[in-house]
Amino acid sequence: MIVVGGGIIGSSIAYHLAHAGVNDVLLVERNVLTSGTTWHAAGLIANARGSIALTGLSQYGPELYSTLHAQTGIDVGLTTPGSISVARTAARVDELTHAADIAHHCGVRAEILSTEALGNLWPLASMDGVLAGLFFPDDGYVNPGYASIAMAQLASRSGAVIWEKVHVVEIVTNNGVIRGIRTPADTIEADVVVLASGLWSRDLAATSGAHLPLYAAEHVHVRTKPISENLENLPVLRDVDNSYYLRREGDRLLLGAFEPRGIPRSSDEIDSSGFATFPPNWKHFAPTRHKAEETVPALVSAGYERFINAPESFTPDNNFLLGETAEVEGLFVAAGMNSQGIIYGPGVGRAAASWITNGSPDFDSASVDVQRFSRHQSNQRYLHSRTKESLGRLYATHWPHYQATTARNVRRSPLHFSLAARGARFGEINAMERANWFGGPSVEDSYSFGRPGWFDQVAQEHGNTRENVSLFDLSAFATFEVIGNDAMLLCQRATTANIDQPAGRVVYTLFCNSAGGIELDGTVTRISPTRFMVVTPSTSHTKTLGYLTKLAKSYSAEVIDLTSSTATIGVMGPKSRELLSRISPADWSNEVHPLYSGREVEVADGFGWVMRLSYVGELGYEIYVPSDLAVNVYEALCEAGADLDVQPAGFYALDSLRVEKGYRHLGHDIGPADDPYTAGLAFAVDLSADANFIGAEALAKIDRTALKNRTVFFALDDPCTMLTRDETLFANGHQVGHVTSSAFGHTLGRTAGLGVIERSVDLGADFSLRSMGHDYTVTVSTKPFYDPDNSRMLAAQEMERDRA
Repeated sequence: MIVVGGGIIGSSIAYHLAHAGVNDVLLVERNVLTSGTTWHAAGLIANARGSIALTGLSQYGPELYSTLHAQTGIDVGLTTPGSISVARTAARVDELTHAADIAHHCGVRAEILSTEALGNLWPLASMDGVLAGLFFPDDGYVNPGYASIAMAQLASRSGAVIWEKVHVVEIVTNNGVIRGIRTPADTIEADVVVLASGLWSRDLAATSGAHLPLYAAEHVHVRTKPISENLENLPVLRDVDNSYYLRREGDRLLLGAFEPRGIPRSSDEIDSSGFATFPPNWKHFAPTRHKAEETVPALVSAGYERFINAPESFTPDNNFLLGETAEVEGLFVAAGMNSQGIIYGPGVGRAAASWITNGSPDFDSASVDVQRFSRHQSNQRYLHSRTKESLGRLYATHWPHYQATTARNVRRSPLHFSLAARGARFGEINAMERANWFGGPSVEDSYSFGRPGWFDQVAQEHGNTRENVSLFDLSAFATFEVIGNDAMLLCQRATTANIDQPAGRVVYTLFCNSAGGIELDGTVTRISPTRFMVVTPSTSHTKTLGYLTKLAKSYSAEVIDLTSSTATIGVMGPKSRELLSRISPADWSNEVHPLYSGREVEVADGFGWVMRLSYVGELGYEIYVPSDLAVNVYEALCEAGADLDVQPAGFYALDSLRVEKGYRHLGHDIGPADDPYTAGLAFAVDLSADANFIGAEALAKIDRTALKNRTVFFALDDPCTMLTRDETLFANGHQVGHVTSSAFGHTLGRTAGLGVIERSVDLGADFSLRSMGHDYTVTVSTKPFYDPDNSRMLAAQEMERDRA
């Protein structure tokens, strides 16, 4: 097992692998340990982050760092005076209050402080313009180089071998499976290789055919000359609205910046011999520096003695890359730390080691899974553009539903301009533009931690879908065909449901890992005895392609990616059958086209594959047509449905509709650490005697009467409150779980959602939820609040029978 990279991440992974009993760990470093990014890190540590999952990774850091001196004799300079983040806007107060709620959920000490209390903690700083702040009393900083060396020493003591001055020039593979690494001197075989090579990871992964979306940017911090004022016990200060942080370094202060527009750097521009820096750029640093000096005048009087400008690697969504690549089996990644490597180093090392040794993640990994990105997002031009924004996004307001402003309009649906002409307000997912809503305010004017600017538009789209018929552009869905003599066997191996169905049958199913966790969900439709269509969520394209392609090596079957060549139009609502009958001569009766069935029919001026299913809880269909036919079909639907009140609808309405109906969202409500039974999806699992799908053995061992948690549905009693995610759920005042996803349910007239609670909790308890520091009563149910018995769907079938 080879770990490539000797910084804080590589050292941590090597240590945790060796500590777990892996006896053949080799860590190789191109130069000397810590010479990549670790050496110039500011060393900040934090117990909490912006989600429950990421907090679980970060809070292990201070715990491990606190033991390194005793274990190794190396003083890593651990100092824990706390940290404060100050808010200068009302929105930032909301963000910090939500962060405090998450910290409390995870057992991390945190407190919202007044400006007076903040001033007492940081007497050198003026609190003019500050509204409030968040104090973490157990945060602080370490010497990053010494901490990394200490973990490398622990790895060595546990049996890992460490080689410096080893230049890896290629990741060696065979038929998509890792075989080792190649250096100028030799090829070293291994069945697992972990890329922890920081900003070099993208180029190195490319030698194997794997695509990693990370890119370097300049990151600056300067150190003052000695300051006469007392700096002892000063917490780390994050003035996030002004894009800088400050921490003590002896009798000096360290001032670092995450300016709104960073300076990207390609790997060709970076010295590969170690300890790389760029020339000081005081002009670019000046706006941030001046804001810091206005707040802390001591910076001006002291002056500066050191300017470090060095590369850090960033990703398109500001979360790091972790896990096994889709393209190469056995090639793992832990890179793109977005300048938070010291914060996450211990947690990432432990999580990576567990993932590698157990074959699946043991935490909610969706937000950091390396497979969440599309291949397009590893393009250098795209990354150069996005990285200008990524650096500053670390400290920018983390709005719910935020949409990046850089590297846009890269991938567009065939219907893009048809939607734009109707007032679409676009968002981006996996570099694909898609309509989030239509009309009303711009995206930039809609952000809020309360009721967003698009609320009324989405309410109208939601209501029209419930009462009439709406059109959704679903072309971002990941769409594949599995073809060949063994196509059915491959699909049976991949999915939890029984796929051996008659042609035309649509089956909702899960795709699990070996531990029984849910990697994917979607539909599989049998088109013919040797041909199946697989459709999964937009964000899972890379994961689905990798999952199926790896399996195909063992079967006489081929996986064909239809995503770019196919457009998907959702026709949803009680008038959807009538609308389709106007653009197609086919028989749309329930007897001919029942629920969960598909067939090829004439649509508009061409042919398409139409499935009857719905993600909104109403009568609905999905039309799959070649991309060149998409506009023809869409415009025909709009023209034919004018008197049916047909209208376009976006993904925010789709989300609101699915939440009311209780449908799960991959990456939020379900993921690799969730089993189908806890998720309430047992109906999608066929454990018959001949079941051999991946994870079947693990699921068969689960005692379904002794599950720890359960998925529930909830609705707030207060009709005015909006939620974000990860809010804590209480029963009779005791913490019992958390929210996994939510949206305002416009049919219900209040916010609804899904959550996970302890299974032992009495469902008759008094439930509440904490949001933005306030507790709200909620109603909890084991059934969704909208149409819990599918009466509307059944009514649609009965109405058709009556009409016949």
